[in-house]
Amino acid sequence: MAIWLLRILLRFFYLFPIKKNKVVLQSYNGRLYTCSPKYIAEGLLDTKRYEVFYALDKDSKDELPEGMTRINYRSFKHFFHLMTAGFVIFNSTGITGFLPYRKKQVIIQTWHGGYSFKVIGNDIFKDKKTVRKRKMTGDLLTYFLSGSNRATEQHSASMSVSKEKFLNIGLPRNDLMFQDNSLIRSQIRKEFGLPQDAKIVLYAPTYRDTSSKQSINDYNFEPIDDKGVVKALEEQFGGEFVFMYKAHHDMIPTNIGNDCINASDHSDIQELMCASDVIISDYSSCIADFALQKKPGFLFTPDLAEYESVHPFSMDVEKWPYKPALNNEELERNIREYNDVENRKKIESFFALIGNCETGNAVDSLIKIMDKKLN
Repeated sequence: MAIWLLRILLRFFYLFPIKKNKVVLQSYNGRLYTCSPKYIAEGLLDTKRYEVFYALDKDSKDELPEGMTRINYRSFKHFFHLMTAGFVIFNSTGITGFLPYRKKQVIIQTWHGGYSFKVIGNDIFKDKKTVRKRKMTGDLLTYFLSGSNRATEQHSASMSVSKEKFLNIGLPRNDLMFQDNSLIRSQIRKEFGLPQDAKIVLYAPTYRDTSSKQSINDYNFEPIDDKGVVKALEEQFGGEFVFMYKAHHDMIPTNIGNDCINASDHSDIQELMCASDVIISDYSSCIADFALQKKPGFLFTPDLAEYESVHPFSMDVEKWPYKPALNNEELERNIREYNDVENRKKIESFFALIGNCETGNAVDSLIKIMDKKLN
């Protein structure tokens, strides 16, 4: 259905009053129960002051906590609740970003990356129609959450959102990085049948632009050597490591090898990061999230030049929180030469450069702001 027609039809719901304490949330256009909307929803549920509705695709297997109401994404009921909720919260745009909300509704964009290492939005997709739609979405927002001063600057320009709408309070999904995660570590090891003393290296690459979803095995670059990585990690850090793979939600979650644990069906990567001892990624914003824990990390970037030609970087790679490697030999050398003091300095330098706003209190800070609107 064309957006303009849907916007006209949804005005029917103006006949119904707005319920100030009703909150409708969704992540990745209904695909998953995860990211910042998940943590906001659970925080709101704990207050017992809000009615919490979460929109998911009808075939989604993700389960919601008791007390939270599930609604089918893009169903009649979903649109009804969207148009009558006091608060609407989402982490991507999709159709939800274009609806004819009323002035008394509070619309909150959490986005799905704290700091983007590549240029996005208006900085790369410049056709007039797309820019106009993005401006329309930005104008509808009440708040846009941010984890750093630099992210605010970046997203304000690239997403056509006024800086006055940004809340530099951190991303709710990253509150987890500041908490005692011993229970999550134990639960993840139990979920995947691992010994409680097993060390986990999490490989979490981002997706590549293609006309359709692809498995990482089909990308045109050298695959990561999971066995070589594990050997190097055990030599450097001691103990026994297991190699865990988490596919991006826009990739086909095919496993990368027989000795690798495929955790792609676990929808919450924040939990996997908290349970892991080491991360390996590439151009994903998850490396900024993981770095909040000051744990070791490495970048495997065999297609660096090709990727940058499609997605120009917003910051020199050498200033990122972890060192890049162009092949497996270089990656394993970076692991064997790892220095914790240098790694922490590199992380601290990165966070100082972007003006980090993460404190572990994003959910509480947002709820206080919502409470004021409620009253």
